Amino acid sequence: MTTTSPTSRYVISAEEIRPGWTLLYACTFALQALSGVVRWFLAYPALWLVFTILGKSTWPVNSLALLIGFGPLALSFATLVLPLGGWLWRQQTGGRMPSERERLIYEDAMALLTQAETDLRPPRQWFVIDEPSLNAAAYAGFLMLTRGLIESGFLEPVLAHELGHLNTSDGRLTAAVHRLTTPPRKPLRFPLRTLGFLASGEVAMRVMRTPWAAYWRTREFAADQYAARLGQGEALARFLDTNALEHDLPIPFAWLSPHAHPSTEHRIDRLYTQEPAPDALAPGPEPVKPAPAGPPSAGPAGPALTEPGPSAG
Repeated sequence: MTTTSPTSRYVISAEEIRPGWTLLYACTFALQALSGVVRWFLAYPALWLVFTILGKSTWPVNSLALLIGFGPLALSFATLVLPLGGWLWRQQTGGRMPSERERLIYEDAMALLTQAETDLRPPRQWFVIDEPSLNAAAYAGFLMLTRGLIESGFLEPVLAHELGHLNTSDGRLTAAVHRLTTPPRKPLRFPLRTLGFLASGEVAMRVMRTPWAAYWRTREFAADQYAARLGQGEALARFLDTNALEHDLPIPFAWLSPHAHPSTEHRIDRLYTQEPAPDALAPGPEPVKPAPAGPPSAGPAGPALTEPGPSAG
């Protein structure tokens, strides 16, 4: 369902730009440029051969090779700045338009949260996936809700948490980083494994996955604090206690791992013990659903409450 908010509300603002994620994105972008060179190097001879066999002029070959090589970088930056992305994620997750009953439940929850913050920015679009689990994820400007979550009594706190991602740059950053990579995002068989690893951008994400994971873990705390600011802190803590805590497992060397979510017990502890200050949540991103299907296999795990994240953008 498309919101009625002006599109200009979803263009990145100066308040959303923060040194932490800007540096991470710039480093990742620079490394991905090397993968762009590999793609161009592979695409040029292949295109030249095809055009020659077809008896066509080869003058467009270099331009097409440059587009294949460096187009994903341009698309990523455009996604970071403009309200782009999310449609393909919805298709791949099997998302559907909400029913009238679901829409009314969602609107009631949004109305409650808007009372706490009148300038709340709703998702550009939201959709439902038919799963009984209680889950939600944010990617670009899109919001995914499971049918189980809508039918539970926890929609408001979970929605408040996801709005913490969508009202910062978390969602757009998840999509932008994911779009720095290209298919094939899964390992190929020998002898194409190395070429796929280099051309897809996976090599750059392997280098950057630990700092990105550390960053996203801090952003989960920030989204929790945003939910608390909307008056949903205790309710979110109860949700985590009853629906997420049992799924936590020991993570060896957690600070070096690609795991993008902090300990659920620590999240609950902060929600119960910390009073959010009015300006506690920085408007920059931490996200990071996206996420948006497990987090992009070639990108950082984007914002999501329990870690579904998007598989494509």
